[in-house]
Amino acid sequence: MIQLIQEWVASFPKFDGRWGIKLGLERMEALLAKLGNPHTRLRFLHVAGTNGKGSTCAYLASIYQAAGYKVGRYTSPYLVHFYDRMSINGVDVTEEQLSGYAEMLKPHIEEIRLTEIGEPTEFEVITLLAILFFLDQEVDLVVWETGLGGRLDATNVVTPLASVITNVGLDHLVHLGPSIEAIAAEKAGIIKPGIPLFTGAVGSALEVILNKAGELGVPVRVLDKDFGFVRTHHSLSGQVFDYQSTNTELKNLEIKMLGEHQCKNATLAIGTVLHLSETGVLPVREQALRKGLLRTHWPGRLEIVHGNPLVLLDGAHNPHGTEALAAALADLFGKQKLILVIGILQDKLVPGVLEPVLPFAKTVIVTAPDTPRAASPEDVEMFVRDRVQVPSFRIPCVSDAAAYAMNLAQTNDVVLVTGSLYTISEARRYFCGKG
Repeated sequence: MIQLIQEWVASFPKFDGRWGIKLGLERMEALLAKLGNPHTRLRFLHVAGTNGKGSTCAYLASIYQAAGYKVGRYTSPYLVHFYDRMSINGVDVTEEQLSGYAEMLKPHIEEIRLTEIGEPTEFEVITLLAILFFLDQEVDLVVWETGLGGRLDATNVVTPLASVITNVGLDHLVHLGPSIEAIAAEKAGIIKPGIPLFTGAVGSALEVILNKAGELGVPVRVLDKDFGFVRTHHSLSGQVFDYQSTNTELKNLEIKMLGEHQCKNATLAIGTVLHLSETGVLPVREQALRKGLLRTHWPGRLEIVHGNPLVLLDGAHNPHGTEALAAALADLFGKQKLILVIGILQDKLVPGVLEPVLPFAKTVIVTAPDTPRAASPEDVEMFVRDRVQVPSFRIPCVSDAAAYAMNLAQTNDVVLVTGSLYTISEARRYFCGKG
């Protein structure tokens, strides 16, 4: 059944031009109107940003679940299964549920197909299915991640309780613009009048966001200015940090996710939760907040999937992400060299994506995820050989590349699989099975 749903969803357009996704809200608004505007009966936290969106969503959802709320979570893309992009309290939508919501949508889609509005995109259809799912299941709250950008993203039809912009880096330049400022303007498109905004953006991106917020009269709370953290311990088992703001201090908060950037993501979530709790919108007790943080898990982000040799999966796929990954590797392993398995997409900035992590390599295995968008392993390996003088291999299939890395690895070696989330998805199936 899920195969039929996937085929139906995949029949809708993804691209217009080179990789230009059909952006705009007209189709979403028209279809939602035909469905009775179900999104207006739900409460949302809207999360945008270049990196850290999924992890921040995971922290938010876990905290509110620990506080006793029924929490929907919508993220993209899916990592293992088509239906793992939408869940309630950690339980994914079922095939039967998706099929039912698809049947509700079909006649309305057929109707607007014949109008000047035209047919929706694949992502718009999936977003509509998620809204129907969350309304039908009567969730208390939806943690709602943007797909691409913000201003014209299909998710931007909602008016949330709070908006979150994690950070702004160079990614999706064809769609969002050639500069940090242009990309920030697109991310800032989720800001709604009177709705509080929380952000971890810095520099010129933060200036753009603050200017937009000022135009709309939006209160803004900025990470490392209005609230922040001090990390006190970190290891492969997790991290401990203190949360600090002008009126709150929480000591010895624990998370299992690795890398200092995850402390930032967690802190951004905490700042949002505490504000909404203090204003009486979504009350959360400190014990629930601590429990939710500790329970948070987000696959494919410095995720340990094997013990000895140690194997980590990380979906860093843009320069900002790989810089954070490189900082985490130095933090965790010092000068130890790793076996890298790398598979990226052809529309990424290859130097910016690869250069931060290549200095950690003792061996590089170049692969390619199973998508037409995958970068050529030959081209990537040529780039690698120009940058580092270490053994390199080309193994086109991700699972074969993972197996080869395991055969190469000796006791106390570390294997890192990184690059596109498509690569991480395939590697995760190899190491973890279907889960």
